[in-house]
Amino acid sequence: MWKVKWIGILCMTAAVLSACGSEKSQGTGEVLLYENGEAASGSAVSQEDYETTKVRQETYKEEYYDTADLDYTDTETIYIDDEDAVLDSIKVKKDQKVNKGDVLAVYHVETSKTKLQKEKILVQQARANYESGLSNLQNAVSQAEKELATIKNAAEKKIKQLEIKKQKEELANYKKGEKEVIDQEKSYAQLVRRQNKTKLVAKKSGVVTSTGREYVGDEIDASKKIVEMRSNNKWVLKVKDPESKLRYNMDVSVRLGKNMKDYQHEVKGKVITATDITGVGETDEAGDNVVYVEVSKADKQKYDFEKTNIYVYAVSFSVKNALVVDAEAINQESVEYTNKLYVNVLEDGKIHKRYIVSNYNTETEYLVEQGVSAGQTLAIIR
Repeated sequence: MWKVKWIGILCMTAAVLSACGSEKSQGTGEVLLYENGEAASGSAVSQEDYETTKVRQETYKEEYYDTADLDYTDTETIYIDDEDAVLDSIKVKKDQKVNKGDVLAVYHVETSKTKLQKEKILVQQARANYESGLSNLQNAVSQAEKELATIKNAAEKKIKQLEIKKQKEELANYKKGEKEVIDQEKSYAQLVRRQNKTKLVAKKSGVVTSTGREYVGDEIDASKKIVEMRSNNKWVLKVKDPESKLRYNMDVSVRLGKNMKDYQHEVKGKVITATDITGVGETDEAGDNVVYVEVSKADKQKYDFEKTNIYVYAVSFSVKNALVVDAEAINQESVEYTNKLYVNVLEDGKIHKRYIVSNYNTETEYLVEQGVSAGQTLAIIR
């Protein structure tokens, strides 16, 4: 069995077509196109040389169907943001469910004694400088308050009170700087503790999607992914759409089961992103266009999408009462630098060539706008 490849032909439209799943009827008037204005000479052909097919009047459909994958929208990647860190072990594995607070990995920090001593000196010096400055300010306030007690002149007393207020404000602002010193002390304490085993824990519940088990025993930096997680409840369906048949906000059918036709459950889906929204198409690793399909929260909870095959089906284009011909019955030839399609009509045991107009086709059938009429018998010549 052979297929005719599409090559552009003269556009002559006798049908009103529809997209986005809507349907409109095609005109049923008979329009026949003949070679050189006349029917080609009929020739008798042995029945063993051809098969026959009928011109059908039915709904022409261009369908989309493909497998779908879950694309999780709530993900988290865990890193170790410590210098000189060495990964000791990974405590989880792919597809494992974890809860907030569970241990994901264990590591330690290998810091040289020289560096530790230097950090210790810096922290001690920061504390000493702070305490010295604090003491000087406190003494200044105390001395000013003693002087205030000895002043009798009202005006001088007022001036001294303003000086003391300003000194106290300076002291209060200075005390705020102690937080920076405390942070330094905590950082040093953590550095010391991390010379021993340190646990890397999950900040929220989820499912492990990948681990950096290959890094165990190695010194790592903040660019290395230790564990990647996702939330089970937040996902959309991801499908390939190389021919851009799925459009934004389009209703589709989502089927769960063994294959596209043998499925146990069917739910409604809606296309939530597509190339015609942004003008820039997202592609997968193979370079195919990718779109996303959302299903209802209720269906996500009712069916186990993670443990079954998922298929997306949609009718992207259809025409009611169209004249439809099997692709095997379509032929083509070049006429005055133009590629024309034609069929072989079988009448009274003889075959006649008829040119046709068709602007839409799938791998298996053509929608014919001009050239044949419903019920005609066509010959498929081998």
